[in-house]
Amino acid sequence: MFQRAQQNDVPRELGSLNFPRRFRRLRIKDSSIEIETMIFRDELRGLKPLVILSPLEFPMPPSVQFCEQMWAAGYQVIFFRRPGLGRAPGLPNALLTPKAVKERAAMAAEAAIFKQLIDQMGLENYVLMGIGTSNSVCYRIAQLSSNVSYSIYSNPLFHPAIWDVIRPPWLRKMIRQTIQSKSGMQIAVRGLRAVLRRDPIWFYTQFAQKSDGDIAYIHDNISDFQRAGLMLQKMKPEIYFYNLQTALVEDTKWDPSFTRTLNATILSGAETLDAWKKDIVNEADRLGLPIEFAGSGDLFVPYASPDTLLKILKAVSAPVPVSD
Repeated sequence: MFQRAQQNDVPRELGSLNFPRRFRRLRIKDSSIEIETMIFRDELRGLKPLVILSPLEFPMPPSVQFCEQMWAAGYQVIFFRRPGLGRAPGLPNALLTPKAVKERAAMAAEAAIFKQLIDQMGLENYVLMGIGTSNSVCYRIAQLSSNVSYSIYSNPLFHPAIWDVIRPPWLRKMIRQTIQSKSGMQIAVRGLRAVLRRDPIWFYTQFAQKSDGDIAYIHDNISDFQRAGLMLQKMKPEIYFYNLQTALVEDTKWDPSFTRTLNATILSGAETLDAWKKDIVNEADRLGLPIEFAGSGDLFVPYASPDTLLKILKAVSAPVPVSD
């Protein structure tokens, strides 16, 4: 089974009694790789696992309220913070070079790491959910693992109109700089860190300004977004480049022949621009996947509209009865 890091290696956030969303580092067997993991209510309880991979843009787990609602419906949330997004070591630098990112070496490595960890944990017949930039890893896990019973791709970014819907304009410019050149990447990340140091909540509300549901979720979970802002400040520029280059450039070349065979749904929010809705529907058609629009939310749509998420899951994936 999986191994835990030694207690004196665990940072304060992970070693605290942050029940029921306590983090711990799980070590990949026969390796030094550790993944920050949150198992809701701390132990696997026999419910159907809802496995969520953290996106670059918000490396925090869903709220306790969201997790409790999933639990009541028969799903146990398991949240993985991807390498380089938190306090555990990131991927080797050799995998984060522009050449390696273009060749999708980092994506392949991440997918293999998570597939192995999930197998070590003994998770079977689980629901896999990606959000924003983490969808890139989730597509590849679904390719590797026969234990994924259903996938939710929430707010995927792999379509050409993404630049037009990023708000506010200064953030759009900053993200463009990140993937255009190494010098642009360094400048953009310095600028982002300065904004986050001043006020992470202002940054997130600006980022989510198209959606009242997202704004409400932010204000209901201020401490999570403050902590996320601290994590974003500490991430290496190469992590930004890798995630954004993959989601916004490399995955536009994603071969739809695979996704057409998947048990999966694209989840998006209605609180966004009409141009986004049109293009995401076209992309869903190209990929051969159904799409569901939730009434509330955009960037954080599954968290802002948990009822819609459960409606999808109940239609396609039987939960495990809760025996509290």
